[in-house]
Amino acid sequence: MEPISVTLGILLPILAGAKGVIGMIEKQTNWERQKEGTMSDLRVSMEALKTDAITYEVLLNAMTGPDADARPMMLLCKSQEGLDALYNLQVSLKAAKLLIEQNQVEHAEILELSDKQPHKRKPIRELIKAFFRSNILPSDETIESLKNTCKDLEVTRSVCQRSFKRVWNLYIVYQQKPSRRQTMESIGGGADINRALDDVLCAFQRRPFFISPEGENRVQFPRLTILNQNHEYAKRHEELMRSAGRDWVQDNIDRDGFLNSSGRVTSQVQALGQLQTSLFELLWSSTIEQMKRHGDPDILALESSDFQRELIELEKALQESILRAKKQRFAIAFCGMVKAGKSLFLNALIGESILPSDELPSTAWPCRLRHVPGQKIPELTFDDGPFISGLRALQKAQYSAKVKSYQPPSDDSYDFMLEPESRLGEEDSALKELHAQWADLHAVTRKNLDMFENSQFVLPNKATGHAEVKALLGILNDIIRLCFRFKLSFQMNDVEWPLLTVEFNSLRNLQIDGIYEFIDLPGIGERFETFSFESMVRLVAKDSNAIVPVISFKELARSDWKALPAIVANGFGGRASVVVCTHLDQIHGENKNEQLIAVSKVFWPANVQKAAYSSIIPCSSLMGLSARALLDISQTSKPQFLQFWDSNRKKVAHACAEKILGTGQPKENYDRMSEQLWRDKLDWEMKESGLPAAIKKLSREMVDQAKQRAFLMESEGIRRQLRKILSAQERKLLEARRSKREFDDAKREYEQARTKFVALIDSWNSTKFQLEQKYEHGLALGIKKLTEKAEGYISEAIKKTLSEWSLGTIKQEESDTIGKGPNSAAVKQKKGTTVLIVRSIAHAEEFLRLSQWELQTLLNREKQNFVTAVRKIAEEARAERFRQLKNEIARLDPRIQPVLREEIIEDLSNQSADIRRVVFNQIKNKIKTIKTRHTASSAFRAIEETLAKPLLSQQETNNEGLEDGEQQALQTIDSLGFMLRAPISVVATIPFVFGLPIWPWIICSKSIHLPVDVVESRYKEEIVTPWIRTLAAESRKTLAGVIAASSQVAKEAVENALDREDLRYQRENDQKQRHKHGMVQHMIALNSSLWAADSALQLIQEKLIESLKSSAL
Repeated sequence: MEPISVTLGILLPILAGAKGVIGMIEKQTNWERQKEGTMSDLRVSMEALKTDAITYEVLLNAMTGPDADARPMMLLCKSQEGLDALYNLQVSLKAAKLLIEQNQVEHAEILELSDKQPHKRKPIRELIKAFFRSNILPSDETIESLKNTCKDLEVTRSVCQRSFKRVWNLYIVYQQKPSRRQTMESIGGGADINRALDDVLCAFQRRPFFISPEGENRVQFPRLTILNQNHEYAKRHEELMRSAGRDWVQDNIDRDGFLNSSGRVTSQVQALGQLQTSLFELLWSSTIEQMKRHGDPDILALESSDFQRELIELEKALQESILRAKKQRFAIAFCGMVKAGKSLFLNALIGESILPSDELPSTAWPCRLRHVPGQKIPELTFDDGPFISGLRALQKAQYSAKVKSYQPPSDDSYDFMLEPESRLGEEDSALKELHAQWADLHAVTRKNLDMFENSQFVLPNKATGHAEVKALLGILNDIIRLCFRFKLSFQMNDVEWPLLTVEFNSLRNLQIDGIYEFIDLPGIGERFETFSFESMVRLVAKDSNAIVPVISFKELARSDWKALPAIVANGFGGRASVVVCTHLDQIHGENKNEQLIAVSKVFWPANVQKAAYSSIIPCSSLMGLSARALLDISQTSKPQFLQFWDSNRKKVAHACAEKILGTGQPKENYDRMSEQLWRDKLDWEMKESGLPAAIKKLSREMVDQAKQRAFLMESEGIRRQLRKILSAQERKLLEARRSKREFDDAKREYEQARTKFVALIDSWNSTKFQLEQKYEHGLALGIKKLTEKAEGYISEAIKKTLSEWSLGTIKQEESDTIGKGPNSAAVKQKKGTTVLIVRSIAHAEEFLRLSQWELQTLLNREKQNFVTAVRKIAEEARAERFRQLKNEIARLDPRIQPVLREEIIEDLSNQSADIRRVVFNQIKNKIKTIKTRHTASSAFRAIEETLAKPLLSQQETNNEGLEDGEQQALQTIDSLGFMLRAPISVVATIPFVFGLPIWPWIICSKSIHLPVDVVESRYKEEIVTPWIRTLAAESRKTLAGVIAASSQVAKEAVENALDREDLRYQRENDQKQRHKHGMVQHMIALNSSLWAADSALQLIQEKLIESLKSSAL
């Protein structure tokens, strides 16, 4: 084990150094474009090196962990091959450590690849300081040094990666046990082909998925050449390797069964997942490296760049999958409305009240909760950098100090008589707004703000103990809440969520493999102008295996929770499989089924009855938490009455005790109970709380199903990428073996087929108008319905305002007399018209302001529903547009270019997953042709954020600083309208900004008369009609934009496929018989591994699907 310890000792400073450099770069903002570009390159290089270092650390620790197999580790550390590989890895890592710490290169291989001589440069940290110290552009020498550093980092990373993969490949190969299938069955066809096939099969059995014409496991060049001699031999070669891949899977299952690496029995899902991970490790550590060196022959530059991009994406996907498997971390995120009971439910699972809930301010930032068996005392750790930055911003602003010395204007309508000339200045207006924000804060948050603004306050970087953890969590939540509330900068991306570790009481006696985490998300009702809940869900989705919406039975009458399915789908990329419904103790038993059906209709409309009883977990978190606390103190004997009883109801145990003992004579009832009866009642209340069923669902059924889906999704994703590369390699081998005559015949057939594909596109384009008409008709019906509802909201808003008006009780009187008090008012019927009579203009203004606010609230709620409906119809139009084209292609003669047709249909399926994918692909096509610092993915995210801000602030965006690529992306998204630019949760918060106030009153003697019909008419004319007109225009723009974008992306998918095929024929014609020496043999060897891997993954997929179906029964 000593070599591994030495290697880890070199690796950890690399990781720490990379994180330090990245932290230095993050602290610098708002620099010139040249600076930003240079620092961006350095950061990208450091981030890549950090990611690799994390991977190496996880995998090296997995070699020596308690569940690791000792046999391959012993072989690695004792064999000469293993020791040489470990030595080379240590030398490479020392070179990386030297580069990070001193910015020097001494490694011979790195110097050779960098094409440089040994040179002296300032350390990286000093270069960064010098770079940012300059008031003008940095010196050319500094910029050149940084550029050279970036290049050296990339080369060093490549050398380290190659060295590590060699070590890991040996370790995985040493794990493999000899295959039972030692020889190939003779199929006939000649001795040469049989010997060649046997050599390839033997090489595969010695080193699975790593067949090469070089090295100790090589297959000789002549034997490989035979395998591509003609079409028949190539077909037999493919069939053999696909069979070998399936045999490899079956061998491992038959030999190991359902045992993990340490020999412990595990589930079928876990065993299949481990086998899939072994395959990924072999591909990542050997096959990928082989493709890097020999997988891309001398072809046109465009296709070469596509191949390299696909290879990088495949390598990244394999690395991420391996890391997830080695960490064995399973995470479930919980989301819901504010005060839905998420934190209380998690407290119930933990077994004690740690997370903020009930009377405390709600969760404002995600928190990871990790179950650590045996850890009785909770501990909280977190990345303090972003929080310290937020704290400094609050200390600099001194909001609390400003508010305390500010006297807000009086609400008394007649105070203007004392200072008739007073006017609110700009500063006073800002203070008034600040005071309103401050007054809206929870009392605990206001107290914390005072504490934060004290320059002596120091933020702890961790907390240990129940009270300490609870207090620090409250502080962190309030820092975030205050930063968002006062619009201070806080970076959401690349931030480690705080981690709370403790033993979960509910999981104490369960055997759980790996790391088990819950993630507590902020409530959706936490509305901040700079914060989008959907964006946070997307961030958390990267770190989670599943997401569980939490809904309160108390809140089902409201409609806001019904947006949860769309938020989960948009943020997490799929439908929720489980929903938790809290506050079960607060509904009547006869209403329970009705409530479950109501929830099921929203989340699973196609399977309401079954989902209501299989996918919804009803529970009472408070009762479960209370019963658990009582059971814990009642394990050995009945506790003292006052140990759990609390007349103030602050003790956790009190709620369940009160339900059992009542409130009349609780002590007498308790004293009369036997110890067994007491425990029986507690067990019953625990069962009735629904908590045990929830634990079973979340810790067993949901974990297994989520793991199955996760393994299946990874398998499908990796296989899809493998097949794209394999298809390209197969095409190159086909080109290498077919004759000139075969080439001419194939090209002639393709040209005829191309004409048909072009005609098909023209025909399909002509159906666009009919599709637009179809969906525009549906949209027109929706706008008509919207108009009816919006106009009805006018009278509803006025009636509600009259019934709840705080200026006084509205009495139905027939006389013209109104009360003498300044706060009284009356409603009267006058000449068939309802008239509101108040005493002063101030009262009239107050009524109009309140009624307009109520109308705005109703309209905003309806706007959210309408936007959701528009997105749905746009999504259907998108799907229909792609479906029409795929159907047209499917109707072609199946003999016409079957491989090309399959490629086109797969491209259409990949690019049409949803509207975001369509827009992304449209941007991707534009970014390719523009020089920009952005990738398509980063441009898409950047533009999404850019366009969300004006929606939130009602201001126009300044686009002058955007690059060409960003401008192109902006135009693409902007063409779709705001209904697709902003998340649903954000759309709901966009206020409708009225123009001039609407004050339709009539002054009569000593009173003010407001005819209600006039008010309604003006509201309709000035508010509702423009509101409807705007939404109608935006909805039409959205629908038209989606259909246009879908048409464009679909058309480009076909045209790009045809262009690629044109290039292939052109390349084959230009380079016929001019392949580099050995290149064909390397491709044949590589395809042997790829065919076997594709077939092995297919079998694993089949078994995972079979397991998933059986678990669903």
